[in-house]
Amino acid sequence: MNDLLRYIIGWIIKLFGVIGSVRLRLQIIAFRSNQKRLKQKYGIHPGTPLSSYGPQIEQSIKNAAHKHGSDARFATTSGSTGKPKEILYTQKRLFALKLAFSDMFARACYSFRIGRTSVYVFSSFETDTSLTSLLLNERTLPNYFSTLQAPYRVQRHPAILSLVSKYGATAVRLWLLTISNPGVLYSTNPSTLATFIDELERDWPRSSRLIKDWYNDPSAFTPALHKICNRLKSRGYTQRLKQIAFSHGPMPLASCAPAVTAYICWTGGYVQPFLERLAKQLPYTLIPMYSMSTETIETLPYFREHELAFLPISRGVVYEFLEGHRLIDADQLEPGHLYEMVVSDAYGLKRYRTDDLFRCERKIHNLPDLTFVRRRTLSYSFTGEKLTGEQLSIVFDHLRAMYPTLLTDRFLTCVPSQPPHYKLLLIGDSHPGDGILAISCEALLCEINCEYRTKRSSGRLGPIELVNMKLSDFVQTNPAWETQFKFLPLIRVLI
Repeated sequence: MNDLLRYIIGWIIKLFGVIGSVRLRLQIIAFRSNQKRLKQKYGIHPGTPLSSYGPQIEQSIKNAAHKHGSDARFATTSGSTGKPKEILYTQKRLFALKLAFSDMFARACYSFRIGRTSVYVFSSFETDTSLTSLLLNERTLPNYFSTLQAPYRVQRHPAILSLVSKYGATAVRLWLLTISNPGVLYSTNPSTLATFIDELERDWPRSSRLIKDWYNDPSAFTPALHKICNRLKSRGYTQRLKQIAFSHGPMPLASCAPAVTAYICWTGGYVQPFLERLAKQLPYTLIPMYSMSTETIETLPYFREHELAFLPISRGVVYEFLEGHRLIDADQLEPGHLYEMVVSDAYGLKRYRTDDLFRCERKIHNLPDLTFVRRRTLSYSFTGEKLTGEQLSIVFDHLRAMYPTLLTDRFLTCVPSQPPHYKLLLIGDSHPGDGILAISCEALLCEINCEYRTKRSSGRLGPIELVNMKLSDFVQTNPAWETQFKFLPLIRVLI
């Protein structure tokens, strides 16, 4: 019965995908007039100054929050600042964000012809102050049909949280996936999904212990967990649980959840190492996620058959762009050029510089197809060397080309450290020849950054220090890593 209902829900979702596609086309047609109307509504005029996150924006957000009274709440983001940003959200805004995600998902299911539309989101079991936590703040079981389509929504239930404390997050996720057998996996950060797959392979006994205990003695578990199981169960789940319970070695995800045919995750910026890893681990269709920051939705996907573009077209947001010192509207962007996005909304952001740089790939219906490239202000400087994330990305690409064997399935990032020098963090299992990486990194940086070369020659900066860390140790240094973790070429927190 559950799978029959999932089938019916799937057809309804794809019907909404058709409706959403038509509605998006109408949004595109009305884009210019809507932008003009929003500028008047928010008081945006030629003399309105640009603002980065700081006292002025913070006060503007507080003023907007005061208007919403008790309905105001704040989502924090690590971003690339030393102090977390606090962004205003209301129930209405959170609901609109959920609708935007649902619309994207429905249009993706229709466009990519996804048969089984139930989706498992790799969200955190922990509650924090991130936007993700605000969106998933459910302490009771959602309705039956919601859990059929979105089995991850049971994860904040106390009975599930008790399993997490006893068996660990990976074991509980495997249990939920095996029982519900979703068709689509979703992970905002591909690192979360990659770490889950790695954990299954690295520690199968611990990852499968919950399923073994459940299979051997289901009566030992609470009625609440049996209720959840009955809500989520899918055809063949008992046989899959049995296979896992009796397996002495890691089983592929395709055996645990055979209905999965696609996964959705963020593909912009600095996550390429994780995407390459997932491409080897998951033989499924990758659907890139739209660009979403805690401050606002920056782009939404436009599907045309299997062609995909990302347009700056979220409702209620004014989009402008900086090319050098010139501020222009979205329809003035030119293919091949790099622009910083500037946004305004009803929640305290007025000509707010996002610091996010996008490249215009092409024009679709006179709107730019945008690809996220990097953060504009991702840099660090001890003594004027102005080391940037862009420079490090270039160096890391060179290192991967020079040492493909050493860097396969391993990740690189750089961290400033005292006394003044930089640590090159090498994430993954260590190899005997790793020492050459720090030497080569040093030489490449001196070649592309003359100030860095001068400071090294004078002794004001020490040599690069290589530090090996396991991936699991690195990502879990932040308790809220699943919602706040960003794998950047430069992490500016001083250690």
